[in-house]
Amino acid sequence: MSTTKSLGVRSRAIIALWLAALAAACSGLLDVQNPNNVNQDNLNNPAAAAALANGALSATARAWGNVLTPYSEATDELTWIGSRDAWGDLDQGYLSGITNEFVDAAFPQVAQARWLSDESIKRLRRFDSASVLPNRGDLGRSYLYGAIAYTMIGDMFDDFPIGSDRQVAAPPLGPANMAQVYDTAIAYTTRGIAIAQAIGDHTLELNLTAMRARARHAKVVWQKLNPFSAATLTNPLVNDAGAVADANAALALAPSPDWKFQFGYSSGTISTGIGFEVNQRLESRFGDLYIVPTADGKRVLGCDSTIGCQIRLNDPIDGVPDPVLLKTITDFVTGVQYGSLTVVSKREMYLILAESRLAQNDSVGAATYINNIRVLNQKSATDTTKLTPYNPLNPAHPRALAMYQHERRVNLFLQGRRLADHYRFGVPADKWTLNAEARLQPGTVFPITNTERLANCYINGTC
Repeated sequence: MSTTKSLGVRSRAIIALWLAALAAACSGLLDVQNPNNVNQDNLNNPAAAAALANGALSATARAWGNVLTPYSEATDELTWIGSRDAWGDLDQGYLSGITNEFVDAAFPQVAQARWLSDESIKRLRRFDSASVLPNRGDLGRSYLYGAIAYTMIGDMFDDFPIGSDRQVAAPPLGPANMAQVYDTAIAYTTRGIAIAQAIGDHTLELNLTAMRARARHAKVVWQKLNPFSAATLTNPLVNDAGAVADANAALALAPSPDWKFQFGYSSGTISTGIGFEVNQRLESRFGDLYIVPTADGKRVLGCDSTIGCQIRLNDPIDGVPDPVLLKTITDFVTGVQYGSLTVVSKREMYLILAESRLAQNDSVGAATYINNIRVLNQKSATDTTKLTPYNPLNPAHPRALAMYQHERRVNLFLQGRRLADHYRFGVPADKWTLNAEARLQPGTVFPITNTERLANCYINGTC
């Protein structure tokens, strides 16, 4: 967000998301063929509440599907195979360039997601206070999307102008203050949970509770990396009472064994940048440590044939291609640019609980939660037996921390968690060069990029 004329265009784009959603009330969400003519004044009508929340959803899902590409490229999850050098910079661990074209393109979309969520919350709270909000669940949903946007910012950027309001600039928070974005996410989910409980919406309550566990865990990870020190490597594990309580509560609410909260994409709404770059443009593909590439190095071997996607990373106990990684990659390739992307899941709740036990030197307790995940996976499409349970007391099985790292790696694949895990567990990505910032300055994430720097007078010194 900023103050120049370029933001005027961006502001109109933001409002357009809402107006499209409002017009779509008579047909499908974001239906570009809808003939309705809607102006901005309609956003002050309580009848627009659902459209406001849907606009926040669309913006947040779009931002997630786009910023996840440069983020994953900076990890070992994706690797550069195309012609655009900016992808190569990320692949090699150079993350702080303010002019990297792909981070710079994602930054305003993340800013729009944050602003639209905040604005939806503000307007719907006003309707709610006046007792004219048709469905309080729309306010609860807006809190959820806001929490996702704020957590995304904290995980992926080292600074952000949170207070900017379309054409009114605000100074950045400052790198030392970025933990505040997690506090906002926690506050938003807490308010949303109260609404969900009041209206008896258990699905919304589950989504918000799981997201609060996610935000609480992420805040402690952030604290371990800011500043990064040798102590981070000796004590990388998170044991946060609030995150543990929320993870347990989310598990109690989850209606299915393998529940996930995902953003869905389609040709009638929006697509994902990550699907486009990996499956169509072929600028990136999955990393060498995860898959067997085709002979030309462009795709995953076997995904377009009867043998199925060929996975290089094996389960450390059974020695078979890791089944959850195989499913994630197969679904992603099949979905092209419209594949669903997971935001938070029941698997992550188990991982939070396992990590808490490991932080207390309770490997047996951690194994219980790890095995709750492993029982969800059969060994292969032809072998329907489940993965062998993990036993930390079995000398043939990996040590507990190594086993936990593997389960995080495969169960949170392409979910925006890997970079922080590279840093806190001391496991550099395979393509990082020896003099890359990611190696020399662990904890490095993306900066405020050039588009915002040129436009925001608090950054460029023109206020």
